[in-house]
Amino acid sequence: MSDKLKHSGNRLKFFQNIEMLATTIEQLNRLLARLEDCNLEFKGASGQFDRRHDLPDYCAALANERGGKLLLGVNDKGVVVGSKAFHGTYNKLSNELLSELGIRIDVEEVQHPQGRVLIFHVPSRPAGTVIRSTGHYSIPMRAGESLREMDDATLRSILNESTPDFSMTIVPGLSVGDLEQKAMGIYKEKWALKSKRDDYRTFQDEKMLRSAGLLTDKGLNYASLVLFGKKEKLDEFLPDAEIIFEWRQSSASIPYDYRMSWRESFFAIYDSIWETINARNSRMPFQQGFIQREIYAFDEKSIREAVLNAVAHRDYTFKGQSIFIKASSDSFVITSPGGLPPGITPENILYKSYWRNRRIAETFEKAGLVERSGQGMDDIYQASIRDGKGLPDLTRSDAYSVELSIPARLKDKDFVLFLEKITNEKQIVFSFEEIFALEEIREKQRIDKTDSRDKFLQLGIIERVGRGRGTHYILSHRYYSHRGKTGVHTRLRGVPREAQKQLIIEHLKRNETGTANDFRDIFPELSRSVIDSLLKDLKKAGIIECLGKTRGGYWQLR
Repeated sequence: MSDKLKHSGNRLKFFQNIEMLATTIEQLNRLLARLEDCNLEFKGASGQFDRRHDLPDYCAALANERGGKLLLGVNDKGVVVGSKAFHGTYNKLSNELLSELGIRIDVEEVQHPQGRVLIFHVPSRPAGTVIRSTGHYSIPMRAGESLREMDDATLRSILNESTPDFSMTIVPGLSVGDLEQKAMGIYKEKWALKSKRDDYRTFQDEKMLRSAGLLTDKGLNYASLVLFGKKEKLDEFLPDAEIIFEWRQSSASIPYDYRMSWRESFFAIYDSIWETINARNSRMPFQQGFIQREIYAFDEKSIREAVLNAVAHRDYTFKGQSIFIKASSDSFVITSPGGLPPGITPENILYKSYWRNRRIAETFEKAGLVERSGQGMDDIYQASIRDGKGLPDLTRSDAYSVELSIPARLKDKDFVLFLEKITNEKQIVFSFEEIFALEEIREKQRIDKTDSRDKFLQLGIIERVGRGRGTHYILSHRYYSHRGKTGVHTRLRGVPREAQKQLIIEHLKRNETGTANDFRDIFPELSRSVIDSLLKDLKKAGIIECLGKTRGGYWQLR
């Protein structure tokens, strides 16, 4: 299909969606005749409506109540009063709310005979997931006609919700003859190697499928179709079980330089996907003394883990969406339909695991492709940090898709060599959590807390700056010396405490008095508590005194 035809199809789908949303006056009147409840909210908003707080709060609360509608321009008695809120800008709100809440909320303007009404069509939250707000509340819920913070019992109840395992659902009419012999043979081989059981190679297909939980007395399930199904059967039953790959020389390029798509049994294409990506891999050599080292843009284990994770994690009930891979010399980005599973966030994904399609995941585990204990995400992060590329990124994920971006370029080879030098000298091995903490310090150039602080200090990897509540940690002078960037280290350490006190004394000598604002201007990088500590030290030494205790108070030399 040409890009022009695709574009036309997308436009047609867009306008069809608008038509589906078009609320008639009769439909609006039926809504007005209802009483407000957890799924219907009326707001007069004759002038404006609080965009920053109230709008995201009410939309999030409705989503957490399984969806509903927010009507602006209607009072609490269901009478249209008309609203001027978001006049001329309402069509931008859907995209803005998607960015803030992670859910798509369609916004519709209806010209009622009694005035203008804005209707916000709020979808239900995904099962096992709450919608967080950017307004006054963190996780809002309805309490009568008001909003309140979601209580612990309700939150636990939602997070404990479970969704049916789609991959265990039986495919009507699918038979063993509809599965690829080649794919099943590959699986038997991998299963035999993992289990160290040569007899698995000779299993009849039906026996293998039953042993793997892919066939029951009710029939074959969707896991068998995804992993072993013939192309024509995937076209018939699951046309969206497709993996699309696009290659661009630069991530900024809009047209792709190469495109490939696979809609075949996964075990038949598993190696082909990596081979296609690896054909565009690049080597980044660098010198370590007399030894030539090299790092590849695409780490094989990380890429395979990312693809396996997408196949086992994606929501196969989403129509018209496939797993999409966009690779370039800058990054590897893989997007899978369906948001993060219940209870999983970009912040905790390294420590919690959840498989949306457990039967697919367990089949991968039997073949030795994944570990049952996790999603392999920590391996992806560890490889990226180890290779000096920085941290992978999941922040563009939302309620409808998971997007994982893995950096492909070497950012800091000195960090790689520094860690190797430490491990070789001290004969130690860093855990993933420790490597992750060190990368955070390298990336942010400072960190306030780390569970491995004492170990890092003892090894001379980090050093303490400041004291009390102002204490933070930076990579050691040894690291910056290794990089040839000792000036950066001096900047990060800042002015010594005694020198900071001397600056305060010099200011008071020259200006006779000094206020809190003056000292914040002198030390913009210091927190208020650290500045207060400096002043208290000077006061205790009898060098300065404070006059006044209100905002008009000031300091002077004794």
